[in-house]
Amino acid sequence: MSILTLVLELLVVLILILIGYYFYRSKVIDDRSVKTLSVLVVNAANPALLINAALTTEEKLSVPLFLEALALMSALYAILGVCGLLIPWMLGIPKHERYSYEMLTVYGNCGFIGFPVCKAVLGPTSLVYASINCLIYNIVFYTISMYRLRREAIWQAEQRNESPAPAGKGKSTQSLLINAGTVSAVLTIILYLVDIPVPSVVSEVVSYVGGSCVFLSMIVLGCSIAQHDLRSLIAGPKKMWIFLAIRMLVLPIVLVAALRPVITDPLMLGSFAILVSLPGGNLPLMTAEEMDLDTQELSRGIVLSTALCVATIPIVCAVTL
Repeated sequence: MSILTLVLELLVVLILILIGYYFYRSKVIDDRSVKTLSVLVVNAANPALLINAALTTEEKLSVPLFLEALALMSALYAILGVCGLLIPWMLGIPKHERYSYEMLTVYGNCGFIGFPVCKAVLGPTSLVYASINCLIYNIVFYTISMYRLRREAIWQAEQRNESPAPAGKGKSTQSLLINAGTVSAVLTIILYLVDIPVPSVVSEVVSYVGGSCVFLSMIVLGCSIAQHDLRSLIAGPKKMWIFLAIRMLVLPIVLVAALRPVITDPLMLGSFAILVSLPGGNLPLMTAEEMDLDTQELSRGIVLSTALCVATIPIVCAVTL
């Protein structure tokens, strides 16, 4: 991986985020437009980006390499889950904020940042590893973390003498797991493993929709950042800055360095380095807000880690690759 290429691509990402920031601040885009764009990215552009990469890539992934990647990503989330419990405890995070740091530790922004950056820096083949990551991400979140958030919602509601409002009420785990992210990830993996002929009309439509992913994703991120007062975010409690130094630099460097002798494929190692270095993801925040949880620290962590990743991802890759 060329570190210069990575820096230049993240500079492009930063410029696109600034465009979204400007559009929101100048009121060209409002809150309703941001929600609409988010729906388009999550349900159309991101899935199309993954599927198009599988359709246009000539080099198919071997079954042993796929199984190695699957085992690696599963181990990654197990390790991050343990770190998500240990790091907030070590930093002395208050109980009502601890879940926020857990979510920031475990769940990176693989959709809005991971997919576009992996494709731009490593090429479309790397998206098969991003797809496997997305699959494990969704399974872990909609099972273990949904349970964790529901328990947290009940506890915080009891502290306020209110009734909890858990997200996904009345929905089964199966219905939560079946979404655009998991379906497109499974389909992408199948297309990488098996050469299935697809009509040119379908592949062209998928190509056009997927091509909009990077721009739309960055616009949404820029708008999200613009919704916050940057001065108050920066001047907030210092514990978040200590946490982000650990989560965005120390932890990725240690994990990639430890697994480097084990990973046989350089493309897999590069994909892993980017995916483990991603800033906080939006899915835990949206779910926490739906459950009426205190999301101040979670939101702050997502915004700050997104701004910092332009510098931290190249540092992690420069040190470990």
